[in-house]
Amino acid sequence: MLNEIHQEPTGQVALYETEDRYQSLLTEMFGQRFTDYRQRWRETSERGRPGDFPLSLDLAINSGCQLRCLMCPLQSRADGGQVRLMDEKLFSRLIDQAREHRLPAMTLGLASEPLLNPRAAEWTAAAVRAGVMDIRLGTNGLALKETVIKALVDSGLTRLEISVDAVRPETYQDIRGGRLDILEKRIEQFLKIRASAGQRTPLLRLSFLKLPRNQGELEPFLERWSGLADLISIQEPIWFPGSGLPKPPGPVKSIAPNCSQPWQRLAVNYDGSVWPCCSWYGEALLPFQAGEISLAEIWRSQEMDELRRSLSSTDGHFPPACEPCEC
Repeated sequence: MLNEIHQEPTGQVALYETEDRYQSLLTEMFGQRFTDYRQRWRETSERGRPGDFPLSLDLAINSGCQLRCLMCPLQSRADGGQVRLMDEKLFSRLIDQAREHRLPAMTLGLASEPLLNPRAAEWTAAAVRAGVMDIRLGTNGLALKETVIKALVDSGLTRLEISVDAVRPETYQDIRGGRLDILEKRIEQFLKIRASAGQRTPLLRLSFLKLPRNQGELEPFLERWSGLADLISIQEPIWFPGSGLPKPPGPVKSIAPNCSQPWQRLAVNYDGSVWPCCSWYGEALLPFQAGEISLAEIWRSQEMDELRRSLSSTDGHFPPACEPCEC
């Protein structure tokens, strides 16, 4: 039996679990500090006071991906498969700020495949040492070879988040351009290695993005994985220009009226450019470079305040870049 434990205000992502693992385990590990963080997350989900520093920092520790997924705009970019690593000095600068401001959460993997960075586990461990509690790594999972899995388990990573989206090999090939049998072996190997190490983390989250190509596969997906994964994410698609999905017909149902990301997180691309959210639509919304100005200054900037005011507009006039962001 799956229990819903969280839903994004936009309705785009719903998170489920069969047992109380995430909240109970991290509360056990971090005590009141974790409880306070989750309370602040709920408050900011309702666009409460954003505070002096983001609750989560989303990092593209590299660019590029080895897949060409149907729903991803990377597939249309000439450099979509090109891997460029985030500069180590920039990463260290961000980690120093995370430590200074007691950042609660971090995601490694923004608009890219983070396991293409050979230092992904090493940089995860650096975030752990900086005191970040809830560290997530989002991946397609195909690079999870034995040495990589062991390094991630040893790093202190909190959540390993793998996109699956299919139960039939031909569906997976159609959507992601990869081999489902390889992915399933990687997931099973991760579970064995984590168990043999006597570790409860990283918690495993598997996601299913509902698309026309995988209709009828959600229930088999849940049957296959709900007893093995710690968390299950069921997602609605967002259309991006350059993806392989057809543009939805009719008027756009923008998620802007319910978007709370600029109250909760900042994202930093591999090149230092700063986004106010984890969506491709946020790519050009801010004029900042994280190597030139502190994250705290960005968070309290006039530009961020204006974005929040615009998203809170009661007249339906949202920032032009946010208008097409829909579910």
